[in-house]
Amino acid sequence: MNRRRGGGAMLGLFLVKACSDYYGLGRKPPVTAGLIALNTLIYLRPKAIRRFLPSLNQVLFNPHLILKHKDLKRFILSAFYHIGEPHLVYNMFSLLWKGIQLETAMGSSEFASMVVALTVMSQGITLLLAKALLLFVYGAAYYNEFSAGFSGVLFAMKVVLYSQSDDYTYVQGIPVPARYAAWAELVLIQMLVPDVSFLGHLGGILAGIMYMRLKASDSGPG
Repeated sequence: MNRRRGGGAMLGLFLVKACSDYYGLGRKPPVTAGLIALNTLIYLRPKAIRRFLPSLNQVLFNPHLILKHKDLKRFILSAFYHIGEPHLVYNMFSLLWKGIQLETAMGSSEFASMVVALTVMSQGITLLLAKALLLFVYGAAYYNEFSAGFSGVLFAMKVVLYSQSDDYTYVQGIPVPARYAAWAELVLIQMLVPDVSFLGHLGGILAGIMYMRLKASDSGPG
């Protein structure tokens, strides 16, 4: 699978926008900035760190290969690799917006631990869904699918962000109740871009729901 690189214009515009938004904040969210920098550096693969980074083909998320070889590299690192410039920029815009709000509200330590948990949970749920779908005739396609990107974690973050909201938000220009925004985006993105990883996005939503329920149970009735 070849990485489809753009000319760099989209990424350049994003970085200008991200820096402008970041420095305009009263309190700078370091974890969000670090995650954006990490994803961007992995995509750009500068010479200084290139030899330490596996290639995209070596880390693509593939349920069959992960389970067959117990490949933790694919299981974890695939979330931080992106197929092309539009893929990276779209996800990083989403991360910038969600990360600023969540990290500011939660604090950097809790936000960082949440991102770790959501990464593992979303990847794990996606893996379990792919394995379970083997029971059906069409399931092999999901089991052998290759994918990458931070989208699953971002779907989980959207669930967390809107979990207690009674407001409305816009998904692709359509107003929807905020707490159902992730589900609406799941359907709309699949309709508009059929090649995206449906299971990866669904796994992210389920991870977000599970995270919120675990958090609520830890908090107790009070």
